[in-house]
Amino acid sequence: METSPTPVASDLSRRSFLRRGTALAVAAAAAPLAATGSAAASAPARPPSRAAAARRRNLFNGDCNFFFYNPELWQPEGGPYRAGAIHRYVRLLAESGVDALLINPNTQVAWYPSPTLPHILQGYRRGDAAFARAIAAGAADLTSPQIELFTQNLVAMLDLYLDLHEAGVDWVAEAARACRGAGISPWLSYRMNATHFSLRPESPVNAPVFRDPANRLSGRVPGPPGATHPSWIGLNFGQASVRAYMRDMIREGIERYDYEGIELDWLRHPVCVEAPATPAATTALTDWTGELQAMARARRPDYPLGLRVPANLGYLRSVGLDVREMVRQGFVDFITFSNYWQTSWEMPLDALRRELGPDVVIYGGIEDAPNWLEAHAPSLKARPLGQELQLAGDNAYRSEKAAASPRVRGTRYLSASVPFLRGNAAGKLALGAEGVATFNFFVTDQVRVPGQRAEYAALRELTDLSQLRGKAKHYAFNSATKQAKRIWDVPEQLPVSIGPGLRQALRLPLCAEPLDQGLRLQVQVVTARGAGPVTCGVALNGGWPRFDAQETRALLFPAGPYSEHVEEHTARNYELAVGDLVDGWNELILQNDGTEELRVIMVELAVLPSLSNPVTP
Repeated sequence: METSPTPVASDLSRRSFLRRGTALAVAAAAAPLAATGSAAASAPARPPSRAAAARRRNLFNGDCNFFFYNPELWQPEGGPYRAGAIHRYVRLLAESGVDALLINPNTQVAWYPSPTLPHILQGYRRGDAAFARAIAAGAADLTSPQIELFTQNLVAMLDLYLDLHEAGVDWVAEAARACRGAGISPWLSYRMNATHFSLRPESPVNAPVFRDPANRLSGRVPGPPGATHPSWIGLNFGQASVRAYMRDMIREGIERYDYEGIELDWLRHPVCVEAPATPAATTALTDWTGELQAMARARRPDYPLGLRVPANLGYLRSVGLDVREMVRQGFVDFITFSNYWQTSWEMPLDALRRELGPDVVIYGGIEDAPNWLEAHAPSLKARPLGQELQLAGDNAYRSEKAAASPRVRGTRYLSASVPFLRGNAAGKLALGAEGVATFNFFVTDQVRVPGQRAEYAALRELTDLSQLRGKAKHYAFNSATKQAKRIWDVPEQLPVSIGPGLRQALRLPLCAEPLDQGLRLQVQVVTARGAGPVTCGVALNGGWPRFDAQETRALLFPAGPYSEHVEEHTARNYELAVGDLVDGWNELILQNDGTEELRVIMVELAVLPSLSNPVTP
């Protein structure tokens, strides 16, 4: 049930401001001008395309398969897949407050029945395992059993595409019709350099131009000479033939289909030209982006063009994507900043706004992994195969302890937890995001983990900070990864080792809470289990450190079946004053007063209801 916005007048009183002191003053000074009503009123009018983007605050990004992952949800009656399943899914999104649905129609090839471009169903026959296996074999990090499971899943999914195709339904066109019928703005989101299957250039999922070595990147990664990774073997946009191919694909989407906006998704994957990019290559990519924007505006003046990118603008420029220049020249109407698969908690949206200026709409990206903290799922008796396949190669499933453990352990999914969704959105809005964009939300259902479902109803709350205040929230930090993709993400603050007698500062964007509802703030510090006692203090925004803590095995909130810490970790809960939270950046100080080094694996925070008011949502 939708609730009225929580009043926060007491939270904004002069007494409260003075009590919070310097921390609140610093946060207010750092807040972007776009977040204040007076600044918004005095800002110049945006062009029609930018204004169209600004009207949309709740973006939901679906990949080229999201209508097809869970037919049991969208067509539970069974039978050949029908257009009604698409309409049923889109109606759910509309009921959940989504106001723009971004449809991804491609990998390197079209995933719809294009009359002019190579598409996924060319050469496919119903039940064709050999066709699907040729795709699966090109995925990095999959074992032989996982390749066979991937093949079975892909065949089942391609048969659903074939059901619609044989019935004369173009699912990309149908999705736009469903959006208009439900009151959602349909946008296109093109994967600019899908490298998931780069190990087999001849795979049906890869473009014909990719088969020419001259059109492929080397796969070189930052590090020792000669180091490569499949995620970096992408299309070489320094080649005119590659730009022409992608221009034709995007033109077909803009001109053939009835959509209202377009996103260039460079997070799948942020490789473009060989690094470091030459000035000529960078200029060519900037001009090419301007051509795409002109194409969109020729379709309709209020047709926004945007980017989905990591926050590392320096890295992006090194591979030919000069985001600052694209914004300066007015080629970009909106940007979604995100990490790759682990959602961003520490995304510096305020700093990005200051750097890029007021003339671009900025969304905070919400991904589906809260971090790489492993957890136990006590209710599960067997490791979920779908999750194991989907996360193949990621930290939780590379762990020898995960593979050998008699208990089911793995990583959590953000969209399985309402408090996680609220916390992730609140931190972004508090830094001035004009809206949020969820990505991979549906993967929570795709992997079919018992007891785990995506919380679609929670999407309605995620764009209004006044509705989020006063409700239960779960915040976390990002955790480090050894993946080659790590350079794209915001640098992680954890894990960290704190020597005896030393302190460690951590920064995290949070939102202030009302003071009249008895809310509680709990900080959970997760450390490596050691032999000796732990004497760790926790302070928030310069306050007096608390050393009294309660040891626990329980996570702050469960996420689906994952509810307990693994045996090599120790968790301690600290009760701090919820009134010390401020909008924007907050600082936690961890103080090790023990005699041994303290290895901090993760820190998470919970805004909890009063013990005397357990029904608070």
